[in-house]
Parts: sequence; C-alpha cells; structure tokens
Amino acid sequence: MTPETLGMRVSLIPWESLTPNEQRSVSALDISPQQIEYAGTIEHSIELCEASHAGNIVGLAIKHGADVVGFFLLKRRSDAPVWAADRAAVVSAMRVDQSRQGKGLGTAALHALALWVEEYWPESSAIMLSVDEGNGAGIRAYGKAGFQELGIREQGRIGWVRYMTLATPLLSPGPAAP
Repeated sequence: MTPETLGMRVSLIPWESLTPNEQRSVSALDISPQQIEYAGTIEHSIELCEASHAGNIVGLAIKHGADVVGFFLLKRRSDAPVWAADRAAVVSAMRVDQSRQGKGLGTAALHALALWVEEYWPESSAIMLSVDEGNGAGIRAYGKAGFQELGIREQGRIGWVRYMTLATPLLSPGPAAP
C-alpha cells in the first residue's frame, strides 16, 4: 500500500532542505505531553539532526501539501541503537501534530519512508523501530504501515518496549556500508 492508495499524499523533506518557515513549522508542531514522554521534544530531535556530521541521522519533516504535519528522525550505522540489525535504518521519535492525528498521515509517512530509504540510503537492509508498550496508538499505526513485531520485549526507559521491522520488498540487502 502506498500513501496514494491510502488517500494521502505526503512527502518527507530532510531538515536541512526545509525553508526557514518550514523549520519554524516543525518547531511549532503541537505535540502532546504523552508524545513527548515517548519520543522526546522536537527541539532535542532538531539538535540531534543538526549535530550529525557523518550523515547517519536525518530529520525528516512530514508534509501534507504545503503543511508540515509531523517530524521524525532516521538513524543508521554508528548512530543506530545497539538493538538494531546491521545496515538497518531506524525510525526514532516520530511525532504528528495533535490536530492532524488519526487521519492516516503518520501511516502514509511510514509508507513513504520505504521509498525514501530505497532512494537515499540504498545500503539499508531493513527499517526498524522500537515502541513503548503503552503507546497503543503508535503500535496500531506502525502495524497499519506494515511493521511486524520481532517478538522481543525488553524493559525500556519508561516501561516495556517492543521492537518492530518493516516487511517490504523494496529493501534488499545491499553492499555493506563503509
């Protein structure tokens, strides 16, 4: 299923490619305290993507038409968490503006992500993420986007964590990253 088949057309734009107005829109996203508990603040994510000089962390704004509706980080290589598979691209700190939640935009962004990874990080062999057990909305959204649980649960920062991977034919094992 693609973002178009969901009735949603979203684009993923790297932080450094956003206009100053779009960057302000990312900073102004209305994020609930619960989302902040699970994913941290937008400001922290922006700091991480701006500090990444090795190209292993990218901040991706989720745009629906001309509007910035969400933001998340994608990590790889030495900046990926220790639990991630080799050559995996890892979704981190995904957030969608409260006024835009429940409309399929996050799911559409996750579908668009597979295409983004294939084009910009083609050496990636998987897309993975962790999600807190208490984040039922996140678990449902990731499942709708094709993520499957790995069957591993561990105690995390604020409770039990599940690990998931995207089952997609788009990603095929490429050469090992330098």
